[in-house]
Amino acid sequence: MAKSAYEKVYESLKKAIQKTDISDFEGFFAFQFTVTGDAAGTFYAKFEKGDSKITVENFDYKGATATFKADADTFTALVEGTLAPAKAVESGKLIVEGNDAGCADIFNAIAPKKAAPKAAEKKAAAAPAKKEAAPAKKAAPAAKSAKK
Repeated sequence: MAKSAYEKVYESLKKAIQKTDISDFEGFFAFQFTVTGDAAGTFYAKFEKGDSKITVENFDYKGATATFKADADTFTALVEGTLAPAKAVESGKLIVEGNDAGCADIFNAIAPKKAAPKAAEKKAAAAPAKKEAAPAKKAAPAAKSAKK
């Protein structure tokens, strides 16, 4: 049996979320992801201090810290790092209900880290070193007027 559009999105996002480095995470979070549109469905991601990875399950989570609602393309862009969480919220592509304090943190942690472009590195290496500017000269003290 062929996988539904939701199953494909869920599996892709689950894989990306579970690769997340959680060594800096503390406390607890449970985020529910509601996928809208043709690939509609709901799943959650949960972490508690001491967990070795983020738990991702394919069902509703009652009592979630926050719920994220977006279509499959938006969630995919967020986890791939091609769409910033703030831009997604500002544009209305991502709706956050509940405690949105960790919204950017979770998507930034999930998104792959971008390597520095090689062209920029080569250009910087080939550029001549800049001369340091001479220190600015201090202004001469104001002349004192002579008293008569």
